[in-house]
Amino acid sequence: MNILHFSRTKAPSIHNESGTIGKPFLNHQVKKNRLHQVKLFCSMMLVIGTCHAQQIKFSKQEKTWLSNSIKELDKSYDPKEKMLTKKIEGWNYHTDSSSGNFHDTRASLFYAIKLMDYGGKENINKAVDIIESTIALQDTVRRSGTRGVWPYFKEEPLATKKSPVDYNWADFNAVSLLDIWMEHQNELPADLKPKMQKAILLAAQAIQKRNVGPSYTNIAIMGTYVTYMTAELFNQKEMLQYAQKRLNNFYDYTVKRGGFEEYNSPTYTIVALDELNRMQRHIKEPSALVKIDSLYSLSWNMIARHYHKPTGQWVGPHSRAYSPVVDSLFPAILYKASGGKVGAPSFTGDVKTTHKIPPYLLHYFLKPNYPRTESDVFITSEPQVKGTAYMTQKYAIATANRASLWNQRHPLLIYWGTDKKPQYCQLRLLHDFYDFSSASFYSAQDKNKVLAGINFITNGGDKHISIDRIKNGQFKASDLRLRFEFPVSTTISNLQLPNDILQPFGFMAGDLPFYIQPYKLAFGDLKGKWETGRDGTKAWIDFVIYSGDSRDFNLSEINTAFLGFALTIDETLGKGAKNVKVDETGNDQLNVQWNNLQLQVGTKPTNQPPNL
Repeated sequence: MNILHFSRTKAPSIHNESGTIGKPFLNHQVKKNRLHQVKLFCSMMLVIGTCHAQQIKFSKQEKTWLSNSIKELDKSYDPKEKMLTKKIEGWNYHTDSSSGNFHDTRASLFYAIKLMDYGGKENINKAVDIIESTIALQDTVRRSGTRGVWPYFKEEPLATKKSPVDYNWADFNAVSLLDIWMEHQNELPADLKPKMQKAILLAAQAIQKRNVGPSYTNIAIMGTYVTYMTAELFNQKEMLQYAQKRLNNFYDYTVKRGGFEEYNSPTYTIVALDELNRMQRHIKEPSALVKIDSLYSLSWNMIARHYHKPTGQWVGPHSRAYSPVVDSLFPAILYKASGGKVGAPSFTGDVKTTHKIPPYLLHYFLKPNYPRTESDVFITSEPQVKGTAYMTQKYAIATANRASLWNQRHPLLIYWGTDKKPQYCQLRLLHDFYDFSSASFYSAQDKNKVLAGINFITNGGDKHISIDRIKNGQFKASDLRLRFEFPVSTTISNLQLPNDILQPFGFMAGDLPFYIQPYKLAFGDLKGKWETGRDGTKAWIDFVIYSGDSRDFNLSEINTAFLGFALTIDETLGKGAKNVKVDETGNDQLNVQWNNLQLQVGTKPTNQPPNL
């Protein structure tokens, strides 16, 4: 029998008849078994209570946040169509169009929630109009494969769109409708209620039919919430059993593997945090709440250990993020969750969230210890995905030991500067100036030193890791390049690009010294070159593999496609640096050594290996 020993001042430990089987979870200087570590952590926070949805009374500050957010969104409101508009520019996975103004279903429902939360006859009437307009766009055709799902935009109905459907819109929009139903049902007109109930039920049925697995972290959590609450609200007994089983499966999966599959994600850990907090407020079943509370604490643990106070950034490596730096929502959440001790006093998210940083994690935000290294095993199945983050008072550098270079992955990321003006360096591999998902990153890191290699796969994605896979290694390109990217505000100085592509070079990025030692840069018979530049948003140092007329490439026919380098944050700009030792062992493999770092990686394009 395991017994939980809980302390108000320190992390708990678990004991059994044989003695201690888990030490305090937050003692990161002690090496521990990962599974015991997570099982221990997920036994924390056993305070059980019941939560009933009811209209929340907002503080004066929260009302101000709501008002400011509504005023900003008002600018995009179309009173004729009774929806918010969104301007899109550039390619997107799930839209046919690449430019123009469109009526946005998800954003419109978010807007409706804010209007109803703020209250007042005019706001409520506008919200009702928006709900009516948006509900009408849901696919309700009985035999349709997308029944219960919404399109992104009114202009691209699911029945006629050519790009892939985003089934997640059943989850996102159902969450919004449930929010309105539970918080504002008394303010809804009688004729709207059956329409909303039908829309929620159809969305929940679509979610159950799709049955997303626990590896899709944010949607696994969100879909669990939707089916759970829909079942309870509308007496769907079979759906409730499904939702309970789905929650248990997600919990067990997360504990077994040591954390979320979408690891250390500034985007989707926040989504998970919001949805878990929503569960805490609305789900009443005690055994479910124990698991929800544990998962909620686990989320904060990841955030806390990767928070860099000097820059205000969420240190990598990131499994999924849409920007190399956090947006304004992150410091706002920290401000609210810390009682004003951390972050910035502005908020554009859901003011109803009741986020709270667990007290035993506050020291990471208030009085962090630097320098330190945070080590994680993000994926425990072989080959394991490991993360290393080295943080000092001046900078933070982080890597994943293996990852795709998909645009949402950030396997090599460096921060410095201040929380008001953070600087970053992000590694990217660009195909026609968009991140190439068929490039794979491998690394070893010790403190400020990184040994890295990039190779290519023949059956991977182009812009997306799975939606637009290349076939038989074939693709067209007018440009291929490896990029070290910086904000446009970063001054690059003391840089002398080498004529010999393998010659080491150093430079200053703002006040941070970089030293790069390329050890192999090969892509078929192409002769690359180094160049630097900047535009209105970014600065860069690039190794240009190819730039010219559009031409065909076939990775299956290229014997060697590999880009390797060592990088260090080095005050001497490389003076006295050791050379990288490269042993080409045959079988298209490299054994690379640099200082105490070792890396073994393939050089010939192959089929996609697991866990990228």
